[in-house]
Amino acid sequence: MYILGIHNDEDSGVCLIKNGILQDVVNEERFTRKKLQGGFPTNCIKYVLKKNKISIKEIDHFTYGWHGRQNNYFNYINKLFNRLLLSDIKDKKIQKLILERLRVEFAKDDLTFKKFLNAAEKFDIPKEKTHFFDHHSSHAWSAFSCSPFNESLVFTMDARGDLKSSSVSKANIKNGLKEVSNNLSFDSLGYLYGQITYYLGFKPHRHEGKVTGLAAYGNPSKTKKIFNKLIKWDGTKIVSNLGYYRPFFTNLSHELVRDLKKHSREDIAAGVQDHCEKIIVQYVKFWINKISKNKKVNVCLAGGIFANVKINQKVDEIKNVKNLYVFPHMGDGGLTVGAACQLNYKINKKAKVNLQNVNYGPMYTSREIHKVLKKFKNKIDFYKSKNLSEDVYKLLIKNKVIGFFNGRMEFGPRALGSRSILFHTKDRSSNKWLNDRLRRTEFMPFAPVTLERLASKCFKNWNKDDYCSKFMTKTYDCTKDFIKNNPAVVHVDGTARPQVVNKEFNKIYYKVLDYYFKKSNNNALINTSFNQHEQPIVCSPLDAINSLLSNNIDYLIIENFIVVKN
Repeated sequence: MYILGIHNDEDSGVCLIKNGILQDVVNEERFTRKKLQGGFPTNCIKYVLKKNKISIKEIDHFTYGWHGRQNNYFNYINKLFNRLLLSDIKDKKIQKLILERLRVEFAKDDLTFKKFLNAAEKFDIPKEKTHFFDHHSSHAWSAFSCSPFNESLVFTMDARGDLKSSSVSKANIKNGLKEVSNNLSFDSLGYLYGQITYYLGFKPHRHEGKVTGLAAYGNPSKTKKIFNKLIKWDGTKIVSNLGYYRPFFTNLSHELVRDLKKHSREDIAAGVQDHCEKIIVQYVKFWINKISKNKKVNVCLAGGIFANVKINQKVDEIKNVKNLYVFPHMGDGGLTVGAACQLNYKINKKAKVNLQNVNYGPMYTSREIHKVLKKFKNKIDFYKSKNLSEDVYKLLIKNKVIGFFNGRMEFGPRALGSRSILFHTKDRSSNKWLNDRLRRTEFMPFAPVTLERLASKCFKNWNKDDYCSKFMTKTYDCTKDFIKNNPAVVHVDGTARPQVVNKEFNKIYYKVLDYYFKKSNNNALINTSFNQHEQPIVCSPLDAINSLLSNNIDYLIIENFIVVKN
């Protein structure tokens, strides 16, 4: 039985499950080369069908992790209006703001839904085979199904989806997942963080990571009063001060802009980061206490807010969090997995899929790679390596920047050794010159990669069952020795966002790293995504060669080929 999950909004893509086993997860941006590509994922569907040698008619079910309200539209809307407009909200200006939020949300979602139906019809996807699921339940299912836990609390949080901005669910392998609470998009920390991203001159829903990095240079106490006034935890739920706060990415109130102008960019970034951390920690603590009576529980996270690795560290530090799992593709590009997993449980009563790594994209044979390389013989030199680990080591000790292309492409926002750029961690200035070379404006340092046998020497409180370190989804406080010996990958606050690798995750990548660490007597390398600013991570050999020719890297390692500009 085949289940094909489809997403056609920003960062569109597909997920294929066959007989309960995850086969493929890909996003359209990797094929079109347009960052966070939206629209119907035509290239993804063609790729998946071709790779699995099936036709669209052989797909048994199609899932869509949004527009869950289509299943019970009128009851959903009546409940919403009763909750908002017939409660204690009497201020006409606030009612007008709420209605505007609803108008924008319905108009955008209805247009996206119609585009999906039109494109699906052209692809011969039958509507009667298509299942629509709630946005936040799809996020929740992606986290729980792919986690190693048999039982957990699941928290989702983003700007908005199906009128919600967050949800809390109980999950176990027997009974599946049940939502117990949610917040509406009018009280959205995702929109708040996006607004500050916009105010600071970055693109909301894209550059929030820059605000996270910038925050470490500021003082949150200087802007504390502003953020307390905007949105707060009232003891049982997240509540915004509608009017002063407006739940849109770019529509800031005049009063808020006036107050922010009095402060530096660094202090504003620090304020929003600190405020969101504190609210989310209170939110998670409240529900752990309410549901588990303060017993230790496993926690799963998904949704765009949890791309914030500093917030994830704060959640993991909560006393009664036994272990933490953040779905590797926590944003909307991962909804395909959640929707497909949700249907898989509904049909087969199997709540789990086995996700050991994120390598579910295209891979290329030596013959295919060689064919592409020959087309550039006037611009590049290349040869096959006889000892890849040794050759990589020799290039790194000569201060060469390496593009590492290996096996199936990763899905999600993090490069994890299949499409990575590697460099040594000793040069503190590399954060400036390498980011400049990649056309990036980053405030965060590069991320380190190390091995399981070395990780406890690098990061405080790390343990082998720490799943976040496999997928670069959380920061850690670094040890003194690590800070001293690896300045290029430690932030000013003494934290790093590492990838910790074992043999099972990626054997070739592991072997290369192991050789370098033994020969160099160091315990980390820079691992940053193989792309330049505002471009997706490379997918094909052609993408990788173009990156080399654009001077993003000095050498390209593509499977067993070593490539350099001639």
